Amino acid sequence: MAGSGPFASDEKCQDFVGNLVRLRGKFGWTQPQLAAACHFSPAVISNIESFQRAPLLEHGEAIDSAFGLTGMFAAKAWSIQSGAYPDAFKAFPAHEAAAHDIYIYEHSVFPGLIQTERYARAVIAAWPNIVPEEIDRLLAGRLARQKILTREEPAPPRIWALVDEAVLRRPVDDAAVMHEQCMHALEVAKLPHVSLAVVPQAARWHVGLLGSCHILEREGIPRVVNLEDLADGRVSEDPVLVRRTALRFRTLQHEALPGRASREIIARLAEELWNSPASPDGARALSAAATAGRA
Repeated sequence: MAGSGPFASDEKCQDFVGNLVRLRGKFGWTQPQLAAACHFSPAVISNIESFQRAPLLEHGEAIDSAFGLTGMFAAKAWSIQSGAYPDAFKAFPAHEAAAHDIYIYEHSVFPGLIQTERYARAVIAAWPNIVPEEIDRLLAGRLARQKILTREEPAPPRIWALVDEAVLRRPVDDAAVMHEQCMHALEVAKLPHVSLAVVPQAARWHVGLLGSCHILEREGIPRVVNLEDLADGRVSEDPVLVRRTALRFRTLQHEALPGRASREIIARLAEELWNSPASPDGARALSAAATAGRA
């Protein structure tokens, strides 16, 4: 089978691509013709067939529709993507994609839904004993989840994200990556369905420092939580646990800065900490060096 991309050794991807190439040949379609039938760019089909990228659920659904199938490629894509998440988290992305409202609290890193690729890679690479292939696989899963922020159908969920001020100060990677991440978070916060707020250090110790959480709500009712801890956490639909987590999230909301003040502190710390001329590896210093090199 043609292709030697990073997913060429993945048996599930091999199965997906093998069936895709076979059916495309049966229909007499070129890659661009299939891409047009799926409303994709030709590069999407090319990259999937050459194992440069793993197919997402939306790819599987569109391919099923193009071939007149009922869920075959969607099921294969879901099986592939479920392998892109830690075991404790595998059930969560499907719940997340179906949620109407998503409540997120993070005390040490920016939420996965608004991480840049470089920032996310640095976070994942910090896991003990992780190998490059595992980093690539988990990174692909994290970036795939972000599609819900900009999807058109169904409408994207409303996001209510809280981050502790420590998130803005903790160096996950070098200054350029941190500055890029802060600026990206501000751009995401401009989306009409996204609210991003900061719990300031002035709040001192608070219950959120015990662990981060996600709460998924459908039709106004909290239904699923993901609780993260040192052992990868857990996903639960237990109503008692869901209600308790929702109550604690509302307590944290009470401590958070208003939206405008939150955006201002993100922008200010991004400049002071990660884009300052005083920082030898700061983004501004790197930019100046690059400019000098072209002069």
